[in-house]
Amino acid sequence: MHSKYWIDRVINHPVASFVVGEIREGMKLLKWLGIITLGLFIALLLLINLSAFWFRQADKQIRKQFEKAGIDYKIHRETFGDCTLRWVEAGNLTSDRLIFFSHGAPGGFQDFASYMMDTSLTRTHRLISMDRPGYGYSNYGKAQPSIEKQAEAAQQVLSGYQPSELIVVGYSYGGPIAAAYTARYPESIKVLVLLAPVIAPEGEKLFWFNSVLDTRLARWLLPRFIDVANEEKLHHAEALREIASDWKVIAVPVYHLHCEDDWIAPFAENTGWTKRMIPEEQLELITWNGDSHFLPGRIKDRVDPVLQEMIRNQ
Repeated sequence: MHSKYWIDRVINHPVASFVVGEIREGMKLLKWLGIITLGLFIALLLLINLSAFWFRQADKQIRKQFEKAGIDYKIHRETFGDCTLRWVEAGNLTSDRLIFFSHGAPGGFQDFASYMMDTSLTRTHRLISMDRPGYGYSNYGKAQPSIEKQAEAAQQVLSGYQPSELIVVGYSYGGPIAAAYTARYPESIKVLVLLAPVIAPEGEKLFWFNSVLDTRLARWLLPRFIDVANEEKLHHAEALREIASDWKVIAVPVYHLHCEDDWIAPFAENTGWTKRMIPEEQLELITWNGDSHFLPGRIKDRVDPVLQEMIRNQ
């Protein structure tokens, strides 16, 4: 009886009532914060998964874009080993003067759509952009981290043409692929253009989220192009070392465009690589600040003068 009296006194004390009330309110707040956090997480997952529609454009979307722009085009598919490659050619489809684009990770042929609809290029040139193996409609979701194999895929595409002159353009992860292709299949290549290329093995540092993405849960929750990009990233330093000797045999002019505040393809390491590997008289390094790791379309005004100069000199 005495114990029950004191327990009742404590429970009914104003301070105790206040504390209990605050705890209850805190629990309600935590509950709502949990609901909001879960909702935001689900919304983020939905947005990421919806982004797959950009990274994987169907043939119907491609037709609509080019027909609206009034640009001649063709969509191709061809077997490459156990992979089916898809690529798009646009512009002057009778021209033997070609510009070939190799996209980054993640990415797709559409990374260079603004170039493929530029009448100053399409009037005289045939422009070709492919979905690299693992992206778009080229064995979507199945990574091919070997740069050598990626260069062979590019050769599979270009072997069906007989260009008199070829400009090779590689962006980000597509940069070393473009370089390997130029070194191994030099016929008709007039110039190599590198846009924020990730080319220096010593500059390849993994981020904290790479190990998170390399889990079964992440693969289940996220679209497959993210898994492909992560797989390429995890093996990239090794793949770069495998093609390191290719750089010494590149005999064409090389234009390297790189932003000084790039944090994905570190500026010092990657520009330092081309300076070491490409003779000074053969290399044109174009740098600036403020765009970080840009997308190709974002710096088209910087790339256009390079391409136009090459076209004038062809």
